[in-house]
Order: sequence, then structure tokens, then C-alpha cells
Amino acid sequence: MARKARIKDPYGTFHITQSGGGQKLLFEKEEDRTQFLEILKKAQLQFQFKLYAYCLLSDNQYHLVMDLNGADMSKVMKSINIGYAMYKDQKEPLFKDRYKSELLKETEDAEDVVRSLHKNGVTGSLWNSYCTYDKESPLKLDWISPIEKSADKKDTSPCRNCMETLEEAEEKLKEVSLERGLSLEELLKEKEIRNDLILRFRKNSTLSLKELGALFGGLSESSICKILSTACEK
Repeated sequence: MARKARIKDPYGTFHITQSGGGQKLLFEKEEDRTQFLEILKKAQLQFQFKLYAYCLLSDNQYHLVMDLNGADMSKVMKSINIGYAMYKDQKEPLFKDRYKSELLKETEDAEDVVRSLHKNGVTGSLWNSYCTYDKESPLKLDWISPIEKSADKKDTSPCRNCMETLEEAEEKLKEVSLERGLSLEELLKEKEIRNDLILRFRKNSTLSLKELGALFGGLSESSICKILSTACEK
């Protein structure tokens, strides 16, 4: 039977489930879960998605609730799963089939999923996060984002106050260079300014990493990823 086509929405919120399938469990020890979270955090820095929740309570399955925030879900999941498979370094396949993704169309749907994940867990468990901070016992990981309420998204476009085409971004970059009294070539040679602009354009446009690279002087996708990761860690 043919695979069901995935719903593609770079600004959608998804519940993602991935199961193990090899002879060994996905998470055999606490160190495995710790390493997975490091890989997850690295992917978030690279692709700038908003992570609302994760759940690693099962030994052979994990759950994520994320707002892609303009990222490509296939690339995000490839980064996470390949990174973890390399860490496990085993001969047989680590995962059972491909990951499952469910589009959560309403804020309430996302909150219900997160609430369900938390309900199945142990209160205070390191391996079970949820979408909002508990004021009495706040989450220590600052890369967990709070879910945006519907009211917060009112009167915003699907791309959330952003540039939608490469042409728009080119015009904006020219405006920035004029404001700074620099030619476009001079602006791109100033690496600190350029890198700050790359982060700014990533957050405020629907441009792909490839398009961002072309916009900022022919940089590769890997170079853009490295710049974004470094900028977010500051």
C-alpha cells in the first residue's frame, strides 16, 4: 500500500512520534536520553523550530511537539535521527519505519497532546517536559518554548511578519546597506554584521537555508547552519 503523503506546513505545529525497530532499544540507559536531548537541542539551534514538548519516557519511542517556524520538517527529523543513529553506532536499523507526524491545527489541540504526554509521565521527570513553565518548579532548559495562544497570533500572516520572497529580501538587504552607509559588497564583508543579519532574516522570512546562502554572498547551507547555531548560542 502506498505511503500516505505528509502534510507539509513550514509554519505548522506537529506532534511527531518515532519508534525504534532494531534488536536494541532506543534508550537503554540514562546516558542515551541525555545524548538525545543534546542532539535535539543542536537541531533546534540549527533550524530554529519552537519545541513545545518532548517525551522520552518509553524505552523504545519518543514524542516531540514542535512549531516548525519556517523549517523543513524532513531536514529537521533527518538531522535528529541520523545524529542519534550515529551515536548509537549499531549495525542493524535503529528505527522502525519512518516517523509519524500529526498536524495540530488549533492551539487547543497542541495543548491537549502536551497534557496527555505529561499525564502519562511522572511528575518532575527529567524526560517529560511540557509546554508551559510551572511557576513553582520552572523548567531549567531555556530552549523549551511556551505555546502561543490564539490571541497572540491574531492579525498575523502565516509567515508571521516576514519576507516571503528572495526579491523582497534582496530589497530589504539593500535598504540595510544604505542605512549603514555601506555598499552591499562592503556590508557582506563585515562578518559580524552579516551574521547578525542572517539570523534576523532567518527569523523574519520564509527563505530556505539555500536562499539565505545565495542572498548573503553565495554561502553554503552548512555555512548558514553554522552561523545560525553560533549566533543563537551567544
